[in-house]
Amino acid sequence: MAKYTINDVAKAAGVSKATVSRYLNGRFERMSLATRRKIKAVIADLGYVPNYNASALKSKRSHQIGVVVGDVSNVYSTFLIKGISGVTRTRQDQILIADGGEDPQQETVAIKNLLSQNVDGIILQPARPDASGYQFLKDAGVPVVLVDRLLRPLLFPCVTSNDTASGKLLAQAALEKGYQNVIVLSHPVDQATVRYERYRAFAAVCRGANIPINLLEVEDADDVSGLRAALDAAQSMKSVIFATNGILLMAALRWLQQQQIAVPKQVGLCGYDDWNWGELANPPLAVVNQNPEKIGREVALRLEQLIAGKEVFVGRTEVPAEVHIRESL
Repeated sequence: MAKYTINDVAKAAGVSKATVSRYLNGRFERMSLATRRKIKAVIADLGYVPNYNASALKSKRSHQIGVVVGDVSNVYSTFLIKGISGVTRTRQDQILIADGGEDPQQETVAIKNLLSQNVDGIILQPARPDASGYQFLKDAGVPVVLVDRLLRPLLFPCVTSNDTASGKLLAQAALEKGYQNVIVLSHPVDQATVRYERYRAFAAVCRGANIPINLLEVEDADDVSGLRAALDAAQSMKSVIFATNGILLMAALRWLQQQQIAVPKQVGLCGYDDWNWGELANPPLAVVNQNPEKIGREVALRLEQLIAGKEVFVGRTEVPAEVHIRESL
């Protein structure tokens, strides 16, 4: 098989080598759509594969983006990465995905491995809220954008859902259904800012209406059996369960079905993350859809700006969520 060079692509497309180089690096300014299409067609026709190792020596870019997620098996991560790749592929960048495992030590190893591969930047869903654990990453000087979770204090730009506003909307919808008791099902809230914000938003609405709210924290989503004691303690009241993420929402629905507890006749159920399955459940679930794919696009755009040397505000950007009120309430 013939090995074509960038010069071959330029000659076949009838453009300069510099124009092809700009195309490969996603620099489309002052480049017509017709030229972009011509270069793309020639690359496909020749089967040309850019030598990014060689170009990295000249441009000082590896064209590799590190993405560290808390749990790679979480469907949220799948949609998030899809959104990120929708941006990075237009820049001819590759994504290196690492699983932080919701464990600070595992996450640190993953980050250092990415740094050793000279990634151009890192998108991070941090496993802990304390910024001191990420000073080494700040000191490395690599562009970083946080996703989904904040740090205290905030060292890097961050893109999240509007957790407080959407959580309050869901809580208000639940209370309008006449529920007299709320059980919040969550992983430990002090380990991630997003969990605390969702719990606090729900609690604020409940306390404003003098509705008791109980926090049930679990380490393992496979064991939500503590719901039994929480429901028994409020046996005389109409209760609703609020799950702070999609994994726990599914776990709660599974447990209720196993216990033959009818939703919403005996207990209401609502929570975070839709993933296109909430309306297919029986009954259809009342959820907050965070739009993780849109969040992925927003965080990737900010990282690309940082890599390009542009200034990005070190603050929080909120992507509006959608609140779907369905029959589980």
